[in-house]
Amino acid sequence: MNPDSAASISEHLVALQASLGALQSRVATLEAAEAALRKTNQELERTLEDKEIELEATTDEFLRAQDDLERARADAERANRVKSSFLASMSHELRTPLNAIINFTKFVSAGDFGPVNDEQRNMLNEVVNNGKHLLSLINDVLDMSKIESGSLKLFIEENVDVRSLLATAVTTGEGLLTGKDVKINAEISPDIPRIRGDRQRILQIFLNIISNACRFTEKGEIAVRASMQGEDMLVSVADNGPGIEDEDREAVFIAFRQTASGIRTTGGTGLGMPLTKTMVEAHGGKIWFESNVGKGTTFFVSLPTTTTTLVPTFAVQQGAATT
Repeated sequence: MNPDSAASISEHLVALQASLGALQSRVATLEAAEAALRKTNQELERTLEDKEIELEATTDEFLRAQDDLERARADAERANRVKSSFLASMSHELRTPLNAIINFTKFVSAGDFGPVNDEQRNMLNEVVNNGKHLLSLINDVLDMSKIESGSLKLFIEENVDVRSLLATAVTTGEGLLTGKDVKINAEISPDIPRIRGDRQRILQIFLNIISNACRFTEKGEIAVRASMQGEDMLVSVADNGPGIEDEDREAVFIAFRQTASGIRTTGGTGLGMPLTKTMVEAHGGKIWFESNVGKGTTFFVSLPTTTTTLVPTFAVQQGAATT
């Protein structure tokens, strides 16, 4: 054999052996990687099984919690209905004797059952005033219980004279200012038309916002304005009382919540403005306020003068009693 050929074959053998060694090394690496992959797959399968078990447990827990929540909600709704029913019943039971107390006290104060001196008359008048205040609180609670139970109904009439109702509310407010250095300045536009609505509830809206201003104003002026804004009637009542703090703004229209100044100044149930808001919105209107601490608050009520959503109550149409 040619020496050069032998040397070439020897070199090829060495190269083949090197390639074989490299291939065996790669095979070993692949086998190790395959083993690692199998191990990883097994671990992933075990983890997946564990997660499936955890998910089933979590789902069961969620379903139990959901059932508990539904039961709790049903219990709360039932308790709320019972509470509203109780408040409505108790309010009626309280109003009858309280009205009797107020009326009989008026008779005594007027001397219908014999002469009374000035000191006695003053004390009797205090009884009447406090009785009226208590009656107002009871009425608020009764109205709120009706709202919560869904039994507050509007008695809709045609041609409600809102200008007359607003004037009545202003006169009532002036009576609340006895002994205070406060004057009500009212400007009621003559172009406000008669509207469709619940006469008594609209009067209650005006009384609430005006009496609220009277309670918080100790000196100065309360400005009552009423005018047309497009097809809506806009009423504003501005006082120069303590104003409403920023942190108290959300509490104004929340039932049984009062602002800090409200608690200090008037006490009460905290139902006046929430009830007013409900009655305004029931008429398709809006209520809001602007306030500067230390300078006063202005409440705005916008009511539509034309509406297709409020349908006259049958009893009112027939001229029957509405209460």
